[in-house]
Amino acid sequence: MSDDKDGYLWGNSDMFATWQGAAHLDQKITIPAPSIEEAVGLDHDEWLTVGFEIGGGELDHDLHIYAVHRDLVPEGGDVFPKIAAANDGEIPVTEFLVHDVDPYAFLKAITHVFELRMRSVGSQDLPIRVISRGDLPDQG
Repeated sequence: MSDDKDGYLWGNSDMFATWQGAAHLDQKITIPAPSIEEAVGLDHDEWLTVGFEIGGGELDHDLHIYAVHRDLVPEGGDVFPKIAAANDGEIPVTEFLVHDVDPYAFLKAITHVFELRMRSVGSQDLPIRVISRGDLPDQG
């Protein structure tokens, strides 16, 4: 699958930014919580979510879901390598722009633990040591 003929490869952002970092999310499984598909109105019996993305600009942020049609999902085991092996080493997905769901309400609904760490670009390769802690406003 080439980037220009048959879609595009989805991956990490390569945009220039004044802040860069990483996010890690552990999805809720210990208490009743919606699946990603349920949270956005996607049929879980028809789609398997591979990824999601929240992005946008100064005025608004959008939520995108990347999902594999269940017709491409083999039975049992670790399905993602099997899907890729059957599709020239790639996982073919449909990108859904989700309307009428607040991206941050979605994030909160599916999250057990979430961490987002951003660093100013100028500090990317330097160690940062926390030497004191405080509260805003001061909780004195």
